[in-house]
Amino acid sequence: MIKKSVLLLTFIMTLFAIFGCTNETSTTTTVTSISSSETESTTTTQNPNSLLLHIPADCTNVEIVDGWVPTWCEEFDYEGAVDSTKWRHQTGGGGYGNNELQNYTSRPENAYVDGDKLIITALREDYGNEDYTSAKIWTQGVKNWKYGKFEIRAKVPAGVGTWPAFWMMPKSSVYGGWPASGEIDILEHTANFGGLNKAVGSIHTLAYNHKIGTQISYSRFDATLSSEFHTYSIIWNEFSITWYLDGSQYGKTTFNPLKETSVNKVSDAWPFDQEFYLIINLAMGGAMGGTVDPNFVSDTFEIDYVRVFQQDYGMNDYEAPTSVTNLQAVKAVNTKAYMFWTRATDNEAIKRYNIYVDGVFLKSVGVNMYIFNNLTAGQEYTVEVEAEDYAGNVSEKESITVKTTIVS
Repeated sequence: MIKKSVLLLTFIMTLFAIFGCTNETSTTTTVTSISSSETESTTTTQNPNSLLLHIPADCTNVEIVDGWVPTWCEEFDYEGAVDSTKWRHQTGGGGYGNNELQNYTSRPENAYVDGDKLIITALREDYGNEDYTSAKIWTQGVKNWKYGKFEIRAKVPAGVGTWPAFWMMPKSSVYGGWPASGEIDILEHTANFGGLNKAVGSIHTLAYNHKIGTQISYSRFDATLSSEFHTYSIIWNEFSITWYLDGSQYGKTTFNPLKETSVNKVSDAWPFDQEFYLIINLAMGGAMGGTVDPNFVSDTFEIDYVRVFQQDYGMNDYEAPTSVTNLQAVKAVNTKAYMFWTRATDNEAIKRYNIYVDGVFLKSVGVNMYIFNNLTAGQEYTVEVEAEDYAGNVSEKESITVKTTIVS
């Protein structure tokens, strides 16, 4: 009996030693690469807020590459209508501001999931005062994102006059109506924009849009875009957007304050500091679709998956960012001054820059520029800027004296 008691006590002490009693951290096995026969893994202590501990069930088979953690996945591995917990249909016609020719419906004839992929079908038919029908789905009212990697695997239609797109619009028009609050086009494809089998990525802002001839666009040709599936993605962060076709970069736009000393607000050039939602649609004709083939009957836009990834910034970041450099103010006249600096660096990523005027916090911004619009003409101000990373670590402040010139 004594021997059994000793053995039981030893067993309990062993369990206590293995599992411990703290609830501050948890130990997990993090899968870093997946193959058909083996799984490489490392045992790490994870912060309970880590994205790695909250990967959705729909994303469990998606590989983590270069630190990009899948946080939202639509694999279209079911049948019927699109998942209403992820998507909403936009329906109707009217041209959508682009003289488009289709009427969007939620009918299965125009959009259905076949157990493996989403198929959006454009049809020539008289429907709701339009000559064509098609489908458009979005995550508006369901899910929005600010920064990350956004990817679709799809096969685009080959029909002349078709205009498939995978794009993003702002959750709220905080800077005003289109294009003031921004638009991000991850994929567009049309015969009317450089020819078929050319992937196009663009942004639209108040300062950069096609209506004033300043739109920023990039493209890449691949002869198999309409015959094979390809991945189209962007990486969007605080100061840049980069476009990829099958993982190969073909375009990048980076906010450059030296180019923006004529805008009234930073958001005129870079409104991409707000949440955006995803859109998938197949338009017909219109400003970019062009003239529809007179023999057109139907065509399809097929989507294998849509995935969103985020970086786990801040979970293991114990280093402060470097201080900003080259802090300067230009065009300081009357009540206005343009201030910019060279971006700080961090072992993870810079989340924002905090601006102080005469020792009082004014505002946080995501890019390396701030425009003062309400200064007192001729008054001298001490302005300080500090960089902050995603863990809340801050740099030393850098300061500058700003005094505007009075011009009548």
